[in-house]
Amino acid sequence: MLNKILLWTILIAPWFTLFLIKKENIKRFMPAAFCASYLMIIYNVVANNQKHWVINDTIIPWLKPLFVSGVFGAFPVITLWVFHFTYGKFWKYLITNIIIDFMFAVFPLHYLFQEVLNIYTLVTITPWWRFLLFVFFSLIIYVYYKWQETMFHSKLKST
Repeated sequence: MLNKILLWTILIAPWFTLFLIKKENIKRFMPAAFCASYLMIIYNVVANNQKHWVINDTIIPWLKPLFVSGVFGAFPVITLWVFHFTYGKFWKYLITNIIIDFMFAVFPLHYLFQEVLNIYTLVTITPWWRFLLFVFFSLIIYVYYKWQETMFHSKLKST
């Protein structure tokens, strides 16, 4: 029961923090958040097929290949916050992502979710490989957003 409450909290609570950001910044960085969720959906499906992990506890059973709480809750909102505070300062963005990715993929959240709560179990991937994948994803998200912002600004200038 504790796991279910935690998973629902991870899914819903982060969205309430967006009341602390200006509406314009939410609109500005939401494409990066959507890109992050999309990447994580793809990764979760591939990881499920490659047996990277087994999800032992889920809140939406028909979406079991996905870590729903992270993919649709914490991950996009954290991405939005990171862009809000670091966009335009690449090294600050990268270091922030390295720290957050380490906390999720290696310690302490991975330890809590796997060892303490048994929400998932890593099978064919190590925490360190997962950490490197997440850092790689953060680079893809940054490049995507730079491209997307360039496209948006060029359309505004041409109208």
